Amino acid sequence: MLLVLAVPAILLAEDMLVSHRWVPAPATYDAVVGSTIDANGSTIDVTQKYLTVDGQAQRRRDLGFGVALLAGGILAMGYSVVGLLRPRVVLRATEEGIAVHVDGRGHPARLFPWGDIVEVRSGVRDADGADMAVLSIQLAESTDVPANPAGAVADPPWLHLWADDWDQPAHQVAPLLDPRTRRRSRTSRSS
Repeated sequence: MLLVLAVPAILLAEDMLVSHRWVPAPATYDAVVGSTIDANGSTIDVTQKYLTVDGQAQRRRDLGFGVALLAGGILAMGYSVVGLLRPRVVLRATEEGIAVHVDGRGHPARLFPWGDIVEVRSGVRDADGADMAVLSIQLAESTDVPANPAGAVADPPWLHLWADDWDQPAHQVAPLLDPRTRRRSRTSRSS
């Protein structure tokens, strides 16, 4: 998403700083700085453009906004490219349990041990009028569900992870995880 905003920001910055195709150029006036003689022997005035007082203010404004847009566009583009080349792992199953990034960027993944997970299943949830795919994790203790998870919905004892943009669909992930849960492991031991 940021990449879509970064490109126009960089193009607008270039226009403000250099080309002035869409953003008007600062106001100038012509001043005679010398003269020359052409091939016919006529004297021709040599003029140069100078910024008016308003033009100087406009140029400072264009420089300030242009540099800010350029820096913001480059940072947004870099962040987007890094995200494309090295996507963040949202969910990882380990021997200890399921590690999920639900505390936001910059925070480590939260580990839910297999013994605390009752069930894992896929489904859909309403997200502003649209059905979105989710991977639902039922925890044994409602207090283990994060209060305000990032990329998920807390519905104690359930934690519903938004899975619409995952590489592997939630309906393929759930059957891989559910056999390790507390509910399934108890039934397999008793049979």
